[in-house]
Amino acid sequence: MNGSVVLNSAISYDVVGRYSQDEINGFRDELIERMLDLADLEHSERVLDAMGGDGNLTSRILTFCEQRGFSTPELVVLEFSEVQKTFAEAALSNSGVKIIQGDVLTMTDLLTGEPLPSESFDRVLIKSALHEIPLDSQPQLHKAVMRVLRPGGLYVTLGFVFDDLAERDEFRDITRCKDRLAGLEMAVVNRHFLTRAEFYSCLEEVGFKDIRAGERFEYRIHSTAAARYYFSRPGLEEATMELQKSQLMALNMRRKGTVRFEGEHSVMTPPGEITIARKPTQAEFNLEIFNRYPYLFVRHLECHADLMDRMARTVSPGSSVLDVACGPGFLAERLAPLDVTYRGIDLNPEFISGCQDRLGQQPNFRFAVADMNQADFGVETLDVAVLSNCLHLASVEPVKVLRKCIAALKPGGHLIVSGPSSPDGFVKAEPHIRAQLERDGLFEGNERLFDSIREANARLLKEHGNYWSPEGMVALLSELGCQAIDGLDNRIYYGFGFIVVARK
Repeated sequence: MNGSVVLNSAISYDVVGRYSQDEINGFRDELIERMLDLADLEHSERVLDAMGGDGNLTSRILTFCEQRGFSTPELVVLEFSEVQKTFAEAALSNSGVKIIQGDVLTMTDLLTGEPLPSESFDRVLIKSALHEIPLDSQPQLHKAVMRVLRPGGLYVTLGFVFDDLAERDEFRDITRCKDRLAGLEMAVVNRHFLTRAEFYSCLEEVGFKDIRAGERFEYRIHSTAAARYYFSRPGLEEATMELQKSQLMALNMRRKGTVRFEGEHSVMTPPGEITIARKPTQAEFNLEIFNRYPYLFVRHLECHADLMDRMARTVSPGSSVLDVACGPGFLAERLAPLDVTYRGIDLNPEFISGCQDRLGQQPNFRFAVADMNQADFGVETLDVAVLSNCLHLASVEPVKVLRKCIAALKPGGHLIVSGPSSPDGFVKAEPHIRAQLERDGLFEGNERLFDSIREANARLLKEHGNYWSPEGMVALLSELGCQAIDGLDNRIYYGFGFIVVARK
């Protein structure tokens, strides 16, 4: 399913023109304020109102921030319908809000054809619109939201969420009847009301974390409000009667009291929820990939073994060593016979647990779970500090980490740094790695493991990561206080990576 689904639905909705979503759904001011509270707008810089319609939610955000006395974040409204976009432009004129006619399934500007920049929003909000998206397009929508959210950003939705399948199906049938009577033919086809299991499962599969109900509530859809906006004056009574006939057929909803008749009118109170989901931080994202990385198979890669061997040869027996982002302990295994005092840290608890199981009994070997950005490395206590293929990760503060490593070295101590020279460095090395595995008879039967390495590298190597040429790293280390370069090799990983050995 592609953006044409949303386009067709939007064109269908343009039959209605201007309508009050909040009045039709019975949304109280307090409910919308609760949604904005849960979005934690005070600590956001850029907010996307996706499927923003006539801009009613963004108008509320402007008022909300003013009343709460904090700075209004930069606001962007994304809406497919040109008619609704026009209404939004009128409602939000002179507000500084950017309004884009765009496809929510791809987060693309329809006028320019350009996608919204990745990781450019702290918050993405969708108010009572997810039900306009078919079930098979829901994953595409949530992937698009994930793409434009910054790491750690929040996805906040307000909408229908059903636990009772029978209730959901009856409500869907009633809504289809209303759409058909209103002439919204594509809405009849495309609408899907999510169950909680469907919604949460989809968010989890896309990769969202901390998915929770911020608040559960009931819609209050009064037949008089719906009829006023959806049905034309000629035939209004006939359409209203037809809609109420469909409500009479909803036996489950009638038993539960979620459809009630009050004289000539009816009220439906289907369940809704303000749902919050968080995009993982870059560190969490990396950790997830590393947990699935086939490290046992990595032992068969000559280019990786060569890097570990080169690093180990730089360490003299009896040295004190800090191995930052030690991973599963490949370097530690090589240093074990050298009678060194070794400290390995990594953010991944599974790596540290594995290292402790295999090497924890080695004299003077210690392992700890720690974030290299925050950990204390000490001052002038080390002979060697190692940063192996980790500075390029987007979650790392490279200059801060390098400064701490250099400060921790004794005068004359060595800092060993390796990494890819560009975002596609390790990717370019893959044909050479495959050729080596095929030569050694290790590729056939291990295709899945090779593919998983390739996919992990593609996800970890990002354009907004940290990359240097060997010469660039040398210049940076010199600027940070290293007195000499005792080794430089740009042939690592078949010429697409480097290793630099600098002396304090």
